Order: sequence, then structure tokens, then C-alpha cells
Amino acid sequence: MRSPMGHFVRRALIRGIVSSLLLPILLSVVTGLRALLVSLGDEVGARFCGRVALVAAVVWLLAVIATSILAGLAALEASERRCRGRGGRFPRHPRRRRPRHGLHRERARAGDDPRRTAGNDLGGDERPFRRDAGES
Repeated sequence: MRSPMGHFVRRALIRGIVSSLLLPILLSVVTGLRALLVSLGDEVGARFCGRVALVAAVVWLLAVIATSILAGLAALEASERRCRGRGGRFPRHPRRRRPRHGLHRERARAGDDPRRTAGNDLGGDERPFRRDAGES
């Protein structure tokens, strides 16, 4: 079940995204109309369109800032919801049995070494895949 705050954040985030996408279009239309009115000699209409463009630019800037803040809140809420299923702890990455890069090999147990034959008996203390420091 979603919390009331989560519902508010989701609705506000949707409205912020829509306004962040539509306000620049309105801004360009009003600015173009202002330029047209200036060329026709209508100073009052051009001044009005300039003020509307200024208000639209300020509202657009506030919408972008609010959308980024709400996106962060939504991400925090989503991570909190994931952690509730694990007793309030953050999820851990699963441990891998073998390294991903393949440079290290698993050390074979003494009985499982395929290179061990009757003539080539490696002692129990030696590591079959590593050279000693004195060897070259």
C-alpha cells in the first residue's frame, strides 16, 4: 500500500515533468509573438508578451528545480520500500565464489588435482598453482 506522502510525490513529479516539457514551448511561442508585435509597432502588446515570457521562464526554472527534488524523494522512497522487506537493512550484493576477472584460480584440493600422478606427487604443503618465490 502506498503512503499518502508517496502519492503526493508521484502526482507532483508527473506534473513537474509535464510542466518542464511544455513551458519552454509556451516560452518560445510568446517570445515569437513579442517579436512579431514589435515589428508591427504594437508596443503595449509587445511589453505584455515580454512580461508573460518572463513569468513563464521563472515558472519553468522553478518547475525544473522542483522536479529534480521530487525525483530524489521518489528514489529515496523506492529504496526505503525495498529495504522494508529485508528487516530495514539495505540489500547486499551477493558474494561470488570465483573472481570475475579470472586471474586467480581456485586452489585444488589434494585429491582433486588432475596433475597429481604416482611420479609427480606434490606434497600436502605445496600449492599446485603458484610458483615459489625462489623459482624463476
